[in-house]
Amino acid sequence: MKSESRIERKFTVGPCNREFFEKFLKIRSFHKPYNDREVSSIYFDTYDFNFLRANIDGIGSRKKIRIRWYNNDFKTFSFEEKSKKNFLVSKQVQKINFLFEKDNFKKSLDEYYKNDKYFNDTNYQIVLKTNYSRSYWLSNDKKIRATIDTNLSTSPFIDLDKIIKIPEIILEFKYLPRHEDYFRNFYKTIESGLRAVKFSKYVKSFFELNNSGLIK
Repeated sequence: MKSESRIERKFTVGPCNREFFEKFLKIRSFHKPYNDREVSSIYFDTYDFNFLRANIDGIGSRKKIRIRWYNNDFKTFSFEEKSKKNFLVSKQVQKINFLFEKDNFKKSLDEYYKNDKYFNDTNYQIVLKTNYSRSYWLSNDKKIRATIDTNLSTSPFIDLDKIIKIPEIILEFKYLPRHEDYFRNFYKTIESGLRAVKFSKYVKSFFELNNSGLIK
C-alpha cells in the first residue's frame, strides 16, 4: 500500500459559496495545480458503528475505511484506510481490481465485499456512498495544499438511488507535520472570520440518511 502522513485542518465561514473560498485563496497566493475532480466514496464501518461512535465521542485516535474513485471512472478504484490522531492523518492507499457491472453497481460492490479477503477477516459492513466536487490549490511555496469541496451528496448502500444533498462547503488545508509552525504563522495573518470546524463527510452523511429513515 502507498502510505502518507499529513496534518489536515478544515474551515468554514458560515453561509458562503465556492467563489468566496477561491478568492480567499487567490489573494493569499494560492494557485490551482490541476483540474477539479468528482470524488466518489463508499464507506465501511463495523456492525456496531465503532468508527462513527469514535468520531462523535471525540476519541483522539480513529479511522475510516473506504473505496474511492474519481470522475466516474470505474477503472480507477482504490481501497483506502485512513487513520487519524487529532489533526495528524495517515492514509494507506491501494489500487484494487473491482469488476464493475455498469447496470448494477450495488451488486458489483456486494460481490467485491463478499469475496475480498480483507473484509472476510473483519467485522465490517457497507454503509453509504458520498459524492462531491473538489478543487485543488497549492501555495506558491508549495508548503500548504488546500481543497474546496462542494456539491456534497450521499446515498445509503441499501438504495443508492436515494440521494440526499448536503449544503456545506468545506475548505481544508493539508501540510506536512514539519510545517506546523509555518501554517500557524500563516493562519495568524488571516482576518477573514474563518473558523476551524470538525467535519466528517461520513458522519454528516450518516446523520442525514438516518434522519431520513434511510439507514437500517
